[in-house]
Amino acid sequence: MLALERQKYIESELKISGSILISEMSAKLKCSEETIRRDLTKLEKKNRLIRVHGGAYLPLDTDKGVPVKIKEILLPKEKQKISDIAIKKYINENDTIFIDSSTTCVTLAKNIINLDLHVTIITNSLLIFKNFCDSTCENVKLIGLGGNYRPRACSFVGYDTTETIRNYSADKSFISPSAINFANGLLDNSSNECQIRKLFIEQSKYHILLCDHTKFDDTANYVISSLSVIDSIITDEAPTKVWQDNLKSINIECYYQ
Repeated sequence: MLALERQKYIESELKISGSILISEMSAKLKCSEETIRRDLTKLEKKNRLIRVHGGAYLPLDTDKGVPVKIKEILLPKEKQKISDIAIKKYINENDTIFIDSSTTCVTLAKNIINLDLHVTIITNSLLIFKNFCDSTCENVKLIGLGGNYRPRACSFVGYDTTETIRNYSADKSFISPSAINFANGLLDNSSNECQIRKLFIEQSKYHILLCDHTKFDDTANYVISSLSVIDSIITDEAPTKVWQDNLKSINIECYYQ
């Protein structure tokens, strides 16, 4: 197949699903993954898509977040490290916790479910429900927040979701937004998920940020809150000294492996 034909096929797949994986395109088009990467590079230069590690996607005017299909394959070891620390340091018996729809938080919830801990999880994530339904756990209690379905994150958002959150008070909230930086604090690419995370913080007593190293000093469109509302950050590797000094100055604990 000629390069132009491949690229047209890739664009048609993007229009249908909103995102593609390099591995899937390589198998469908019977060519190497390197060939697909070159095609994606050319299409990105023409502003036809946004490339990320492992694939590409089409941003929406109202939702610029990376689709969950791609996010699920990114940084699995890092997400597991963060989850291990979170469970060891912050999950206590009979805790009630908010967990957002990020793939990092889905990893945390999956591990809680696999360990069958005595915990109540309140979430807007459909993926967490799927993990729960596929398990045999008996001790985890799962409370779902309904609302409008957001396919890009396999989550529920909107007025019904936010109003339901106000009915709960949790011991802890675990959130993993799109980016953090000193100037703006916690940032999100989705206005809807931004509101969910903001309310998780408001309706919980202790606030834990799960943040892999790629999110430090990154940027996004919507401000969730200042950094000062966070009690603790868990990441996968040591932040820069500037970050460590600044976090210490506002009394935020930081844990990493």
